[in-house]
Amino acid sequence: MGENLTQKTFKGFYWQFGGAIFKTFIQLGVLFVLARLISKAEFGIMQSSLVVVGFSNLLSQMGVGPALVQKANLTPIHIRVGSTISLILSAVLFLIVFLGSGLIADFFKMPELQNVLKVVAVLFIIEGITTVSQSLLLREMKQKVLVKIDFTSYLMGYGVVAITLSYYGFGLWSLIIGQLMQSLIKCILSFIKCKHSIMPCFSKKETNELLYYGGGFTIARLFNYLALQGDNIVTGRYLGPSALGIYSRAYSIMVKPVSLIGDSIDKALFPAMAARQSQPDRLIEAFINGSKMISFLCIPISCVLIFSSKEIINVLLSSKWSDTIVPLQILTAGLIFRMGYKMGDCLSRATGNVYSRAKRQFIYAFCVIFGCYIGSNWGITGVSYGTLFAVTVNYILMIHLSLNILKINWIYFLKRTFSELHLAILLALLFVAIITLTRQFISSDFMILLLSYGIYGTGVMVLFYFFSNKLSFLDILPFKGVLNKITKKS
Repeated sequence: MGENLTQKTFKGFYWQFGGAIFKTFIQLGVLFVLARLISKAEFGIMQSSLVVVGFSNLLSQMGVGPALVQKANLTPIHIRVGSTISLILSAVLFLIVFLGSGLIADFFKMPELQNVLKVVAVLFIIEGITTVSQSLLLREMKQKVLVKIDFTSYLMGYGVVAITLSYYGFGLWSLIIGQLMQSLIKCILSFIKCKHSIMPCFSKKETNELLYYGGGFTIARLFNYLALQGDNIVTGRYLGPSALGIYSRAYSIMVKPVSLIGDSIDKALFPAMAARQSQPDRLIEAFINGSKMISFLCIPISCVLIFSSKEIINVLLSSKWSDTIVPLQILTAGLIFRMGYKMGDCLSRATGNVYSRAKRQFIYAFCVIFGCYIGSNWGITGVSYGTLFAVTVNYILMIHLSLNILKINWIYFLKRTFSELHLAILLALLFVAIITLTRQFISSDFMILLLSYGIYGTGVMVLFYFFSNKLSFLDILPFKGVLNKITKKS
């Protein structure tokens, strides 16, 4: 069983990581086109609607999906009960948002939002159907299937539909219809790949078991979601849709590395950690090595994004989005904290410490809203600094929780996690030198990115090739260290 789990987790990470890389390039391509066809205000209105839908969607599922993944002894009754809970709550939230769309639009001071919410509320029903199938696929560690579904639904549903409709002048509604089509395709493909009974079931025992874990998970997710969207809420309400459109584009670019690395680690490790939650030694090594990998990768990646942000914005969005540059730089400065806390998040969920996690997510949400509200007096730049402050606080809180769970101290954690800090800084400085020199001879933003990234990437690969025997962190870059230690045979 140990060998089988190791193999599944290892392959799962690479499918998630490889799929995330491929999807990121597709997303950047879609963003490149839509930024030239859709206005800043329309992006802002769409972002506001997704904030509402995403927040309500958490309530509509009550943590059913993660509970199905984490449950040690899952039965068909659990699955039927989970499906029933998800569908009922989805229908209730659909009615609440549909009927309350006018009040929500008044809160955001965006009259156009009312009709948008009435349409996108359909996402609740679609997601309610999708939840169980997606969770069962994740439990079985069928990462390859999940990646294919995610990629196909985004490309065919959002990419093709949104671009086509925006080209023909549908504006905001091209984004909305694209989002609906993406979710619908994902729902259909997920159910085809993992059919399960949808016959209603209300067994008290199984309901209590799912809702106990799911309730704590949902409370934590609600606070976490409020934290992740608090900056959007403050920006949209106090600075307007155009400012939100600018801020949300900066955020969407910054968060790409998080999706590439952090989310891939989370999706691969969560089911594996849950299967080994009673083996603390393996969890310690998984947590430390995963944190070490994240910290090493984040420093050079942050440096690359910060020092090439002007060219990135001009190439991806065009020069009319220049107001996005500074927010992107500020948000990127907190990348190591944003990705680093994901290891603690994954550990707390896998070990069932969902209520301890919820308390810390409440503090995180408060810091985001408070920090962004104060920062809004200085515009988007101030909001960005407020977000950076909150993310730093959350990192400290989640690492503290993790150390308590694993019964290790801060000195041990910092010593092992940042043992390769000097090498990460060296790689960061190498990029600064390369792009600074490139700018002296080339004026084209696209060519600056192409040459500096190409030279830097080649230099890093050469360094790894010739000095791999001296670089201890290479063992964890492909995640073998984490996977072998968490899943090795007894």
